[in-house]
Amino acid sequence: MGMNAYFTYSVVGFRGTGSVSYQAACTAVMIEGAIFFVLALTGLRYRIIRLIPEPVRIATPAGIGAFLAHLGLQTAEGIGAVVGDIATAVTLGGCPPEKQTKLVAWDDLCRLEGICVPSDNYTCDVEGGIMTSGRTWLGLLGMMIIAVALGYRSKLSFIYGIALVTIVSWFRNTAVTYFPDDDAGNARFDYFKKVVDITGLDMIITPFTSDLANAGVAI
Repeated sequence: MGMNAYFTYSVVGFRGTGSVSYQAACTAVMIEGAIFFVLALTGLRYRIIRLIPEPVRIATPAGIGAFLAHLGLQTAEGIGAVVGDIATAVTLGGCPPEKQTKLVAWDDLCRLEGICVPSDNYTCDVEGGIMTSGRTWLGLLGMMIIAVALGYRSKLSFIYGIALVTIVSWFRNTAVTYFPDDDAGNARFDYFKKVVDITGLDMIITPFTSDLANAGVAI
């Protein structure tokens, strides 16, 4: 997950604004995969892991878990309890859509000509409404159900919480629906009604490049 975030937001950059092209990054990932495959096949991977200090090996899963938890608490496919903040980078959120203030890139085009590009990140500090979003509370309820079921050592703990949140969010015209009555919600619902969707492989096959210099930079 850390490698995914690094390539997406640092190497390729937001909407391709990074120093390496999307094609070069995909090629670098393919080369890295081949290298790791050889390391695993020859047993060198295990020997390299043995060289890593034990405290680092123990702390790494905890760090990955904290990173995934942070993603789940954010807005992008998360519960929106953590949002952006100008001063502290992140802060407590949970405000409904009508209270969300989008953050923009404050560049020369935005400052001089008023043409600002909004991001998916937003803050609740301007309009208020912190922790009043039904979607946030529904997500927290799902987490509480999972925690209680784990306390009873249930093997289906995560299924209970995820199933409840998922099924409740299917119903339209509610405060917690995943399909609000707008263009984005209608598009999601139209895709949802397909049940099964088969996507072509063109987006997987075409991104690779023969420019190994840029791929080497990405590696």
